[in-house]
Amino acid sequence: MTAHPGNLGGKPPLGLKEPPPPKKPRKPIPRQSRKRKAYLASPEREAGKAHMARVAGLRCIVPDCGAHPVEVHHEGKPRSDMRVLPICAKHHRREFGPGAYHYSPKAFYEAHGDSKFLLAVVADMLAGQFNSPWKVKR
Repeated sequence: MTAHPGNLGGKPPLGLKEPPPPKKPRKPIPRQSRKRKAYLASPEREAGKAHMARVAGLRCIVPDCGAHPVEVHHEGKPRSDMRVLPICAKHHRREFGPGAYHYSPKAFYEAHGDSKFLLAVVADMLAGQFNSPWKVKR
């Protein structure tokens, strides 16, 4: 049998390629580390969840807002469930533009006080010792 006159490379005709060899099975990645699992089962986590629930029951911390419901925003690094602020969506999310925390944290702190001050206000609000000068939207 002679090669086709147009087959200058002497290779067989093009067709389906052979399938690649099967890949070795990968080692499964654990969904959570042991440290994370231990934290999620700890009393510290339960206390944090309870604290966040109490903060979620407060009104927005921004003056002249007082909106409810609020989103719980974690403050500081490392993140802790005990250092959270109640901020309404309008003052929390980036898509609401200037004045929102995630649009510009620096501008938010300049307008409403630094992180330590805001956390102290939240602690006072939870203790019932804070007489809010802010309007309450109904």
